[in-house]
Order: sequence, then C-alpha cells, then structure tokens
Amino acid sequence: MPLPPLKTDPKFGHYPWWPEDGDAWVHPEDVPVARTIIPSARIFRQEGQWGDYVVLHYGELRLRVKRTLWQEVAYEGFNVGDWVEVMSRGQSNTFRTGVIREMIWDPHSHGIRYYIAEQAQPIPNAYQAEDLRHIEKPRN
Repeated sequence: MPLPPLKTDPKFGHYPWWPEDGDAWVHPEDVPVARTIIPSARIFRQEGQWGDYVVLHYGELRLRVKRTLWQEVAYEGFNVGDWVEVMSRGQSNTFRTGVIREMIWDPHSHGIRYYIAEQAQPIPNAYQAEDLRHIEKPRN
C-alpha cells in the first residue's frame, strides 16, 4: 500500500538568530522589514514558494526568505489574527474574547505563548493553546 503524500505546508517556526552571511537569504525587497523582526521569538507560518524563496507570514506581514536557521515548532491550531475566547479554566483566567496579536516561542516551556487584543486593546497576559478556543468573528 503506498504512503500518502507528505504535507509540507504550512509549517511554523521562528528565527532566533540572524545568519552570519548577511542579507542574501532574504528577498532584496523584504530586507528592511526582516531586519526589524528577525531575530525574534515570533512564530511565523511558512506557506508556499516564491521562486527560490519560501514565504513566511505573521498576520498580514509577508516575508520571502531562503531556508536557513529556521527553528520549526509544532502547530497548536492558532494563527495571528484568529478570533479566540479565553476560557476561565477554573477561574485561573479572566474570560474574554479577542484577536491573537502575537505568537511568541517560550524556550523555558518549549511552547507557544499567545497574546491577544480585546476591543483593540492589548492584553498583557500570555496564554497557552489550552487556554484558548476558536470563535467566529463578531459582527458589528
């Protein structure tokens, strides 16, 4: 019985270092933006190709890079821009709804921490995937 095809996209990961060999690994048009957000613990979604480059997304932001120093992490079911509900989990969290504004790698727990905005106001608390549940975007 043949094996099913491998699913290669999307993948998730971060760039904890800037490669020593300069900017050649970033598409020339994307270098200024890349320099402002890499290195960091932000979790990017890698999806698709652009010639010799892979395409990274972070919310509405898009970067084209060559494969280098990518630290892949397990997908937990959420993306920047997703509408979520913070579950109270035995009153350990304040119930709220909002949009995921940041996904940050936490090297101590080896997991992603999610930061949300509620009514366009950033909430300082970091949440784990088990604290969140997807919801439909509220209608205005």
